[in-house]
Amino acid sequence: MTLRARLLRTLTPLLLGVGFVASAWAQEVGIMQSSLMSAKPGEKPGLYLSVSVEFDLPRVVEDALLRGIALYFVTDFTLERHRWYWLDKTQNETSLVSRLSYSPLTRQYRVSRGGLSQSFDSLKDALDVIKVISDWRVSDKPYLSEPENYEAEVRFRLDTQQLPLPMQVNIGNNDWNLSSDWQGLVLDQRITTPKE
Repeated sequence: MTLRARLLRTLTPLLLGVGFVASAWAQEVGIMQSSLMSAKPGEKPGLYLSVSVEFDLPRVVEDALLRGIALYFVTDFTLERHRWYWLDKTQNETSLVSRLSYSPLTRQYRVSRGGLSQSFDSLKDALDVIKVISDWRVSDKPYLSEPENYEAEVRFRLDTQQLPLPMQVNIGNNDWNLSSDWQGLVLDQRITTPKE
C-alpha cells in the first residue's frame, strides 16, 4: 500500500467526522438574551418577555422555503409554581408563532406574527426579525409574590408538525431539528414586588 493510499485511508474518517460536527454546529439554536419584566407605563398590566436567538438556517430548510413551503418558528414560554405539598403547578403556558414564507412571484420574504405581517427583500432581513421578540405579553399578572416558588423558562424551535404531511413523513435528517433547550429566566425585583 502506498503512502498516499495509507494517508487517504487515515484522513477520510477524520474529514467526514469534521463535516458532521460542522453540520451539527450549524443547526444549534442558542438563546442569546432573555428577560421577563413588568409592564412599562402606558402598557397593559402583566409580565412581558423579550428574547433574542441565534441560528443558521440549514440549506435543506432554505431550499424548501424557496420552493414555497412556509416555515413556522415557535417561541414557548412556561411559568411554574413549585409546591412542597404536591406536584408543581403550571401558572402560565403560552406560545408565539412566527410564520416565514417566500413568494417566487414577487421575490419577497414575508414574516407574520400575531396578526401582523411584513415583507422583506432578503432572507437575512426576514430572519433578523424572527430572531428577536420584544415585549411579548406572556401573563396578565402584574407581579409575582414569593418569587422563590416560581420558575420561568423559554424555548425557541422550528415546528415541523406544521409542514405539509408528505414532508413530515420524509423528514429523516437532523437538518430539520432546529430547537433550543429550555432556558430558565432570572426573576428580577421589579416583577416580584407589587408597585406601590
